[in-house]
Amino acid sequence: MGLLEVGYRTFFRSNAMYLAFIFTGAFVGERIVHAGGDALWDQNNQGKLYKHLEGTVIGGPKDDEDDDDD
Repeated sequence: MGLLEVGYRTFFRSNAMYLAFIFTGAFVGERIVHAGGDALWDQNNQGKLYKHLEGTVIGGPKDDEDDDDD
């Protein structure tokens, strides 16, 4: 029994199993492409995105000269 025959008996013999295989493959493939694109975007824009600047430049400590209590 070859690999193709096992695949046919498992996924492609029944129309419902074939559709489930297609939809599951599309969903998993979309998630992989989305995660890869996000990782590539973050790598190419390191230090430029809001999540990288938050707490340093954006939302960091304020330098108010009016609040001196000395």
